Amino acid sequence: MDSALSYLSLYWGARKFAHSAMDAHARNDEEVFLLHAGVSIERLAKAVLSKTTPFLLMELKGGDETLFHLAGVKEAEKVRTAGASQAIGRLRAMDVLPKKDTDLDELIELRNGVAHLSANSSETFDGLATFARVSNTLIPHLEKDLAEFWDQWYGAIEIAVSEVLAGVARDISGRIEQARNRLARRLQDVPEDAVAIIYSNANDAAEAGGFGIRAQCGTFSYHSPRACPACNCTGHLIITIPGVGTTPEGEGGRSFYCPLCSFMTYGNDELEAAGISLSEPLKNAHGEPSIDLDHSALDELLKCGMIDNDGIAYIAQFLAEQADPNILTVSINRTTTSP
Repeated sequence: MDSALSYLSLYWGARKFAHSAMDAHARNDEEVFLLHAGVSIERLAKAVLSKTTPFLLMELKGGDETLFHLAGVKEAEKVRTAGASQAIGRLRAMDVLPKKDTDLDELIELRNGVAHLSANSSETFDGLATFARVSNTLIPHLEKDLAEFWDQWYGAIEIAVSEVLAGVARDISGRIEQARNRLARRLQDVPEDAVAIIYSNANDAAEAGGFGIRAQCGTFSYHSPRACPACNCTGHLIITIPGVGTTPEGEGGRSFYCPLCSFMTYGNDELEAAGISLSEPLKNAHGEPSIDLDHSALDELLKCGMIDNDGIAYIAQFLAEQADPNILTVSINRTTTSP
């Protein structure tokens, strides 16, 4: 029999496409993810069939060329094996996979749709969770270890199939794993001393990016330093200030961004799920529990008419309300300037 149709060859091929799919998922490249995840599952399914008996790979139409090839009687110029849906159907008949799994069916349909430029998933479909769950069902039938198959993606896969984590918590945990893997790939060939320099430069860049009051496109925000939950670099906790500039009342919020691994969160629920405390006091550029409204930035804003003295007083009051006033001070360090 052709070695390419052996269960081991199919297994390693499935693993290659699985890693490619996970890499695409980390880059938010949905089309490549769906295409490669579908190919990986098809190869895993065929690997399980081949391990049982190679004859289960046969397509049930056409001549006997594939049968003779699999039996070692006569080598075929072109071997036609069962498609993904047929392979999965056989595993269902063998009770390896559930008789009904609409999510798996949708993943295979989407894989085919990407290939034919017509992929369109439902709003409730979770491709990563489906890919992880089905793969983890098939791999043990090949007497292979899950950690070996997934390698550096094992943590992300465990999160994807977790029944304990749900909703926002699972999404954030997955994004943290994605950020860690992106950073690990960037640094995999970098010497240890150079990695330390990269972290130092990233922290310097975070500070140079500006902690404290910021104004951009009419939106006022305060940037407080926070350790990134993915890479521990210094990132920005961003508090958008409502009712001033172009941000209407009631539309402020919090977010987080890391300049090194690009991990991001939006809103209080995501921040809490990422372990970024909402009760911890805001900090100034020196990491102290104090808010300093830089006079030079405020004076420039006053000069160009983006804000007036009442607006500055409102910002100070708003920020003071964001944490415990017993351990937080708000200092408006500015010269007296008229708008």
